[in-house]
Amino acid sequence: MNDERILENRYQQESDQWLKWQTDPESKRIGESWFQMDTIDAWRHKRMYACIDPILALFPESKWLTVGDGRFGKDANFILSKGHEAVASDISDTLLKIGAERGFIRDFKVANAEGLPFDSRSFDFVLCKESYHHFPRPMIALYEMIRVAKKGVVLIEPCEAPTLESKRAVIKGLIKRMLLRFGFSSFLRTGDVSLIRRYEDSFEDVGNYVYSISEREIEKAALGMGYRFCAFKGLNDYYEKGLEFEKATEDSPVFSKVKENIAHADSRCKKTFGGKTHDLLIAVVFKQPLDAIAVQALTESGFTTRQLPENPHLMSEFSSTSE
Repeated sequence: MNDERILENRYQQESDQWLKWQTDPESKRIGESWFQMDTIDAWRHKRMYACIDPILALFPESKWLTVGDGRFGKDANFILSKGHEAVASDISDTLLKIGAERGFIRDFKVANAEGLPFDSRSFDFVLCKESYHHFPRPMIALYEMIRVAKKGVVLIEPCEAPTLESKRAVIKGLIKRMLLRFGFSSFLRTGDVSLIRRYEDSFEDVGNYVYSISEREIEKAALGMGYRFCAFKGLNDYYEKGLEFEKATEDSPVFSKVKENIAHADSRCKKTFGGKTHDLLIAVVFKQPLDAIAVQALTESGFTTRQLPENPHLMSEFSSTSE
């Protein structure tokens, strides 16, 4: 089977997955819960959506495209609720049609993220939330999102970042290195002297590899295209089966458990040794310079902003400071 056929099968598999949300009773029940705004699951997603609030505030009346927004267009619905324009897109319109019929969204489009059917610079911003990790060729999708955006692209995806091992593991690793250096390898069971915790690969039931993102990876993509401004924010999350049907009330034991797990993860992220990576990374590539007001607003919202080096070999008309 050639590569193109394999890709077509992957795309079709992703598209077919949405059909069960209208044919399988339990899946349909879960799908209906996505319209509810008072559940713990809705609370989880509101926390993620809140991360783009400073961008929405900085760019009033902006036009957005949401990519991989197959859950009735929930991402677009949030942006619309903030008074901005939004077009929802996904590889399947199975649930997008229903979202439009119910007035949940306005405009939608069937679109493969790796070949978006829009002219360049058609939207101010593109949002891809928890879908990038499904794509078989995600970097192609990122370039496409950057192409159709005027101002920037926002990714909210699983995070991969280097994390130091525990203090004990670091000390053991350093001792191992000394033994190896002085020729005592026979005393070691393994030659592994890594001080950085390895990121575990994973696959989802639908068959996709979970493609996590890192700050450095996004920076390099921006640098390669001549863009010099990025912003990053980490966010922890917690999910277990059934949160779609639990109300987010203060007297709910399940809600308390979710918040406690997130708080524990936040605490672990602050540790120097034995810490952890945030579950999610909010990564923004801006196609235009950020002024002092924008940097301050993003910083106050928990983002780290980065001004990347300018390529000294590019002619001025191709500088990232011009659109």
